[in-house]
Amino acid sequence: MKAIVVSRHGGPEVLALQERPAPVPGAGEVLIRIKAAGVNYADIMQCRGLYPNGPKPPFVAGFEVTGVVEQAGPDAAPWKVGDAVMAFCSGGYAEYAVVPARQLMPKPAQLSFNEASAIPCQGLTAYHALITLGRLREGQTVLLQAAAGGLGTLMTQMARNVGATVIGTCGSDAKCVVVRELGCAHAINYNTQDFEAEVKRITDGRGCDLIVESVGGEVFEKSLRCLAARGMLVTLGMASAQTGQISSLDLLVHNWTVSGFHLFAYTSDGVAMGRAMSDLRTWLEEGRLRVLADEVFPLEEAAEAHRRIIARKTSGKVVLAVS
Repeated sequence: MKAIVVSRHGGPEVLALQERPAPVPGAGEVLIRIKAAGVNYADIMQCRGLYPNGPKPPFVAGFEVTGVVEQAGPDAAPWKVGDAVMAFCSGGYAEYAVVPARQLMPKPAQLSFNEASAIPCQGLTAYHALITLGRLREGQTVLLQAAAGGLGTLMTQMARNVGATVIGTCGSDAKCVVVRELGCAHAINYNTQDFEAEVKRITDGRGCDLIVESVGGEVFEKSLRCLAARGMLVTLGMASAQTGQISSLDLLVHNWTVSGFHLFAYTSDGVAMGRAMSDLRTWLEEGRLRVLADEVFPLEEAAEAHRRIIARKTSGKVVLAVS
């Protein structure tokens, strides 16, 4: 099978197309014929060696796929050959992947394989960060950094769906238009506007009840200053490769909560996962949640997909189409 292999830690140049033997499922596992692989910033961090407990080279990149069950090993019920599925996996940038049966979910019928590739990682991350952890509710105000990305476009719609006011930052006026159409009440171009000053102006100095950011560094620190008293900041990543600093005195004085988020800590919570999938299905069926998956690259161009994400030239979900 064809697979994209990370030969050593580094930038997009370390991604190489190779021929590898197709894996064979064991007990409790299924073999998926992959139709689409989701591309996430976490993939880029893994390539760079910055992802906590990430795989060691050489490894096949990617951990989010959609496809069709090709073969089911013993004790892999209820999955059977031909089922359309989406899954977390190891080695998703490939034509085939073996996945534990417990990590599979049925592909929503109304989504294409490309669109569904946004759900396992970005869709569930958006839901749990905003609602399970962030407890966002009607009448609150949320600030979403990088609102036009694959994760951001989903969070914008989910926050709108629960009745929150959305403030979103984007890197261009064109991206601001995209998020406004999805329900962002206040879109801020961070290249031409100071988002901290804008948030304070929009909220009359009060700040936001919830902030979700994945950049780190200065953006993390400025985001903190946009929090309302008793507000929460959820950090999902460190795209800047820089850590942010927190004053314990500020936490004390403002009653702020700052929380990290990692999706895999939630996947074993059956109640939370069931609630998330139920709400996602409802929103999809009602047309209240759209997946923007126009950034599609063939598997062989995985390096170019990474380059465009790093350069912030993409919007919506970035997908590798696997023939």
